[in-house]
Amino acid sequence: FHQVEGLVADRNLTLGHLIGTIKTFFEKIGITQLRFKPAYNPYTEPSMEIFGYHPELGKWTELGNSGMFRPEMLLPMGLPPDVRVIAWGL
Repeated sequence: FHQVEGLVADRNLTLGHLIGTIKTFFEKIGITQLRFKPAYNPYTEPSMEIFGYHPELGKWTELGNSGMFRPEMLLPMGLPPDVRVIAWGL
């Protein structure tokens, strides 16, 4: 079992940044067929499950979960209002 977690905090981040970051990570390790499915996570909205195609098994396998932290989760941290946080667990 291996696990990778990450987050990025920056101004004006979007869901596109999150998807691009995840795609780049998996491309670097040779996984190029990805699907993203909407999901529920209590601290992020939007949230997505990540699936990769496993050619030997001939099916899609869940690889992780991700999302953008909800603004009210960031308030106690004192971040400027235009700062967004994207995060993932793979």
